[in-house]
Amino acid sequence: MSGIAMFVPNEQMLGQAQEILGQMENHHVILLKTITTSNAVNEAREAVSRGANIIVARGRQAVEIQQHTTVPVSEIVMSAQELGLLVVKAKTLVEKERPCIGLFGWGNMFSDTTYFEQLYGVRLIRCVLQGAEDWRAVMDKVLEENPIDIVIGGKAALSAAEGRGIPALFLSSTGESIRTALHNAESLYSVSKLEQHNYAQFSTVLDSSFSGIIKAGPSGRILVMNRAMEQITGISAQKAMGQPVEAVLKGLDENAMHQILSGEEETYSAFLNINDQSLVVVLEPIVAGSQIDGAIVSCNRMRRLESDAKEVNRNQILKGYVAYGTFDDIDRHLKGLKEAVERARIYAQSSSPMLIEAISGPELDIICQGIHNYSLRKNGPFIMMNMAGLKEDQQMKVLFGEYSHERHAWEPGLIEEANHGTLVIQSIDKLTLPVQYNLMKVIRSKRLFKDRIEDMQLMDTRIIACTAKNLTELRKVDKIRSDLYFTLKSLRLKIPNLKDRPEDVEYLLDKYVKLYSEQYCRYHVMTAGARKVLLEYPWAGNSIQLDAFCERMILTVGKRTITESYVRELLEELYETDSGIYEILPEDEAREERRRRMEARQQEAKEERKLGKEEIWRASIQEALAKYHGNRTLAAKELGISTTTLWRWMKK
Repeated sequence: MSGIAMFVPNEQMLGQAQEILGQMENHHVILLKTITTSNAVNEAREAVSRGANIIVARGRQAVEIQQHTTVPVSEIVMSAQELGLLVVKAKTLVEKERPCIGLFGWGNMFSDTTYFEQLYGVRLIRCVLQGAEDWRAVMDKVLEENPIDIVIGGKAALSAAEGRGIPALFLSSTGESIRTALHNAESLYSVSKLEQHNYAQFSTVLDSSFSGIIKAGPSGRILVMNRAMEQITGISAQKAMGQPVEAVLKGLDENAMHQILSGEEETYSAFLNINDQSLVVVLEPIVAGSQIDGAIVSCNRMRRLESDAKEVNRNQILKGYVAYGTFDDIDRHLKGLKEAVERARIYAQSSSPMLIEAISGPELDIICQGIHNYSLRKNGPFIMMNMAGLKEDQQMKVLFGEYSHERHAWEPGLIEEANHGTLVIQSIDKLTLPVQYNLMKVIRSKRLFKDRIEDMQLMDTRIIACTAKNLTELRKVDKIRSDLYFTLKSLRLKIPNLKDRPEDVEYLLDKYVKLYSEQYCRYHVMTAGARKVLLEYPWAGNSIQLDAFCERMILTVGKRTITESYVRELLEELYETDSGIYEILPEDEAREERRRRMEARQQEAKEERKLGKEEIWRASIQEALAKYHGNRTLAAKELGISTTTLWRWMKK
């Protein structure tokens, strides 16, 4: 049975409390007793074990209970009337026209005393103590620094005053503060009973739900978890309590909960696979007033398209119709792709056709595979096909299939092969208008019509169209059908080119240079000019081009310093960035261009000298250590220095 426990410091207050309780028609006090401050925490814990869920206490006892337990405390706060009576009594005792009175108390035990000096003609020094600080030193300091004539306080304050020969007055109550504290405790009790009732209802609703549900607090840690979620995760609610949501829902984006709790997103949804169960997970914030007070996470089991899954998977593997990439394969340091990946996760929840605008490359491939593996079609086939270079009849055959007179059988196209899965059509802009018409017919009707009308087959293939061209401009010149254009544009995803992601260029440049330097045991220093040229280069081939260039650069640089002129010459050699520049420029401009390049080379030489002996030594030491697999004795011999000197340089 729940109830209220009331603790008071002396017999006088005990009697007052008993009298007040006798006047109350209904109360929920199950324990009333006097306690010492040293035993306040143990008494509170004992009361809780006996059923108390609210405690009434005063002063230091209340502070100690609040700091060492989690039970709500209704503090006995001295009313202005009670304090006024004590101040008048203290003024009478010292017989001074304007005495200095020290008022010592703990926590929140005093009401407002702002105008006491004007009302009672005194100087009031108010000192509120807290349990965490050295309260004895605080009292001694106040008594030492102020000409206090009399002290009003509890036992500790009276003891400190007595030690200094200062008269003191105990903080006695008229009962008004006790009555107020009891009323507050009864209100807290009513609220707690209501919360228990609501929680019981909430728990019943949760446990009767077929959906897995988690309630998380403002920190993103689990407060409540229902039985359905226990079954989904295989983790008991007791074990899950206090853990971050991501620790229980494996695979949930680690930033999702932060975005919800910070107000960055109003809702978040994703597909997860936990214990071989396909789940759709939804996160919603709990908003109290204008504050976000936590989040609700719901999980619903989804049925994937997995009829005859073993046979389908076997055939897919044999034909190579498998997506091995996931969104986790995209380097988290590539900040320029973050928004595109988040949008791709959202689009993965749909089965409608979508458009990806991007240059061909690993980023496009991984995102297409990630969309497939993040969707309900994960167990279905995944096929990618580029339409560039195919004639109209070839496009028709590849996509829709044809009847083979030699084999006397229908040869399926990729749309049929990808049924219940995903078909990625690269270079969608290369499709001829008749092929576009047939593609739209399949998308709209979800049927594939073969040679004869009766040979119609239901199709459930998701189309992901990819292009590096501007479809809006192509539509204006009648190279893209309007119905196909509007169908694809509704779910449009743009993967930004590498040249538009300067942070990613810098990261990948450092990554590839380090990779190939270690792979070929080369150690190079790049000048600021060379780095600037590479960071500003457009990299039309995205990361593939940058990767290949860095490998070639490390292989053929021939010296430890990678200069701007070498980088420019290599770019010109590989990609003809400045080919024939002198031939196409007027003579005076060509002369100016030669002069500019000469100055650039002179500047590079200065930069190279600035690197100094330290950079040269660092590279030499790294090379020697790599050559002898970390053996310092052999490395020192190779460098012609002592092992002590080598060790000193290594530390430096």
